[in-house]
Amino acid sequence: MGSTPPKYFWIIVTFSVSLSVYGFFSFQSRYTVYVDGHVVNFTGVEDFIQPFVSYFPVILAVPNNKLVSCGIPKSMSQLTISIMCLLYDEDSFSAENNSLNDTWVNKRDCLEENEFRNPTPQLLNDNETVRFAFIRDPIQRFISMYLDKCVRSKEKYCFDCGTNMRCVVQGVYDELKNLQNYRHEFQKSGVSIMAQHAAPLSWNCNFDRGLEKWHLLMMGSDFEERKSSISHLTNILKRQGFNESLVEKIQQDTLAGETAHGTHTSPHRVEAERQVREDPFIRDLLHKIYFFDYLIFPFKRDGLDEKYRTNFWTIPK
Repeated sequence: MGSTPPKYFWIIVTFSVSLSVYGFFSFQSRYTVYVDGHVVNFTGVEDFIQPFVSYFPVILAVPNNKLVSCGIPKSMSQLTISIMCLLYDEDSFSAENNSLNDTWVNKRDCLEENEFRNPTPQLLNDNETVRFAFIRDPIQRFISMYLDKCVRSKEKYCFDCGTNMRCVVQGVYDELKNLQNYRHEFQKSGVSIMAQHAAPLSWNCNFDRGLEKWHLLMMGSDFEERKSSISHLTNILKRQGFNESLVEKIQQDTLAGETAHGTHTSPHRVEAERQVREDPFIRDLLHKIYFFDYLIFPFKRDGLDEKYRTNFWTIPK
């Protein structure tokens, strides 16, 4: 006849089972993704970068006109800052001989103004406050980041990969995955240049707190798309009470120019786009990094692999 297990044995077993159950439900909860109130779940979803991992956003404000914007890296962020600085203080902007197509090396006194960089809760909670942000096709945005940081830049931003796109995209994926899983750590120490520029759009602008409040303006290399978005922006500015001549200046200068960081006319872009189009390793990781951006924002999915052009996780009715 067997002996009765000691009491501590049952304590250990109970603790182990409880921990396993907690781990299971914690894991399930962690990888439950909601888009427009619907669960998006499929085999392997845990390998994808989750949306709405909000970190330190670049929020800008013109309080007198109840206007808020957000600078998203590699999504016309320099243009956003230039426009908002001009709207915040036209006299100072002109006195500094700035233009809307200047680069980051140009001084911006507006960035030193607390009310410009840190909108008050009163402004953010005011129903009359209008928000806008420029957004860009996620994979095209990655290509722009790759060309700017890994091909053109003399700084060593790219995980010691040089121009090796396979190496770069693997480094981006690994870093974003680490930030996603240990987000409390980057809230203490910040994030790298590469993570800032490559993070999904949904990680920006505190979109997790009210995406529906934002006017999202598409800004890619297509001129007609840019023209439509700038027209949308000018309508917003007129409604918020900005001077008509100032709004016309913004419209004309934005359509006519391009910052020195622009890459959509780069001679290296053709090769980068070929790699993204033809290399299955690169495509797989880019889908895992940006797929949820394509669901959350109104982008076409024509350039994605066939599976990802449909809501493949849903059950047909």
